[in-house]
Amino acid sequence: MWNQRVLALAAASSLAVAAWGCDSGQVESGAEATATGLKKAGAAAESAGKAAGEKIKEAGKDTKLEKAAETTGAVVEKGGEKTKEVLDKTGEKVKEAGKSVGQAVDKAGTKLKEMESKAGEKLKEVESKAGEKLKDVKEKAAGELKSLEQKAENLLKKD
Repeated sequence: MWNQRVLALAAASSLAVAAWGCDSGQVESGAEATATGLKKAGAAAESAGKAAGEKIKEAGKDTKLEKAAETTGAVVEKGGEKTKEVLDKTGEKVKEAGKSVGQAVDKAGTKLKEMESKAGEKLKEVESKAGEKLKDVKEKAAGELKSLEQKAENLLKKD
């Protein structure tokens, strides 16, 4: 059971890492590869279980422990089969998760592009308004400056 949790955690973490900065195709491809790896591991576990079970049965043949060896061998074989089933199911879940994560990545990318577009428009709008205000301030300041120059000249002429 612990091995199954470790494999599921490894699969999920690889999907999470893959999702950062990737598009949906890449995420789904990573999920496919992970699922394929899990299925291969399950097939290997099943094969190893059968081989070990057969060896245990052979070792116990024609001995006092023949029945116990047959039972133990059968349990080991069954454990390999169950491990394969669990890994196959986990692989399918990883594929499904990959599709969901891929769709979420695409949606997030679309939202970011929309936000970038809106921010760009707002920035242009603010820049335009600020430019107009700066021109108004410059014109008013120039008018005030001329007025102050004239007053200063008048004051200097009086002296």
